[in-house]
Amino acid sequence: MYSIEEKFCILLGERLVSAKKFYNILNNFETVTEVIENFATDSAIAQILGEDYQKLVNDWTQGGADDIIADMQRNNVVAITCFSDDFPQNLSYIDDKPYVLFCQGDVSLLNSECMAVIGTRKASVYGRKVAKDFTAVLSEQFTIVSGLAYGIDSIAHESALEHDGKTIAVLGSGVLHIYPTSNKSLAEKIVANGGLIVSEYGLREYPAPYHFPHRNRIVSGLSHGLLVCQAPLKSGTNSTVELALEQGKDIFAVPGEIYDMGFSGNNKLIKSMQGACVTSPRDIIDYYHLDAHQVEKQTYQFTIEEQTIVNVLAENGQMTFDQLYLATQIPLAELNFLLANLELRSIIAKLPGNVYRMYGDI
Repeated sequence: MYSIEEKFCILLGERLVSAKKFYNILNNFETVTEVIENFATDSAIAQILGEDYQKLVNDWTQGGADDIIADMQRNNVVAITCFSDDFPQNLSYIDDKPYVLFCQGDVSLLNSECMAVIGTRKASVYGRKVAKDFTAVLSEQFTIVSGLAYGIDSIAHESALEHDGKTIAVLGSGVLHIYPTSNKSLAEKIVANGGLIVSEYGLREYPAPYHFPHRNRIVSGLSHGLLVCQAPLKSGTNSTVELALEQGKDIFAVPGEIYDMGFSGNNKLIKSMQGACVTSPRDIIDYYHLDAHQVEKQTYQFTIEEQTIVNVLAENGQMTFDQLYLATQIPLAELNFLLANLELRSIIAKLPGNVYRMYGDI
């Protein structure tokens, strides 16, 4: 059952009253009880809500909140409001915090240890590999938070699920109107496997351009840190980074080739020292002083070429790039790519002098 305060939040949230307007209303009164008691008659509330005021008053007095709750129950949706005991603590401290979150799935994840994994919708092969391999390891320690968009977001969610991790998808549309529509099956899979989809927008609200940069404050707000897998200079990823910096979150960025504009955002973060350069998910685990023994050893599946590299390093110990080339006979460009992938997966480590060794026992 929802309290009258929670029902008030649910109604206003479903009718798309912004968080800014909601908290402006609260600031005019001592308590939310006074807001509710004066809702139908107060001129200050009417001024804040503008042309929507009378319709909202009618909805509230005619039991509109109960109708919304009944719809939620039919669709296995629950609402967490700023008056709920399980409202996420991390969101309590951010500017423009949401006052209601419509959720499908395990709402306890809102108060779990979270890490955001984000990046461009137009991900390269390398960027996709970064997202997949980093998430595979990080999902053993964190709930992975992302935005269910194409590209890096989708890969992060999928990788977390593939490795039996938990993931939260923060939507720019209603939880009953999944966007992009091609990710509807992914959203269903997230919920079915103990994850969570969440939105501050009405249940069936269509996506709008301004929804996505606005929801990014929730992606960063829920998380201890933010991993930027791939981002050009101008992208939605940068808005999330800016919000995370304002919120005092940790920023981690994977370096990219200097001539690849798809990684210009990553490299700028590193160069400006706004983001910590990470070349392995273990860098992040070490940063938080997490017990390495808690990270379960994975079963790795190698390509023939990767297995060749692993076998040569296991047999010979440390080897330079040139020595590996002579020993494996793998073409130079392909060898460089394979070594980068193995390093990202924390299978091998790169030492000064272009020297490589096994990271540890496989």
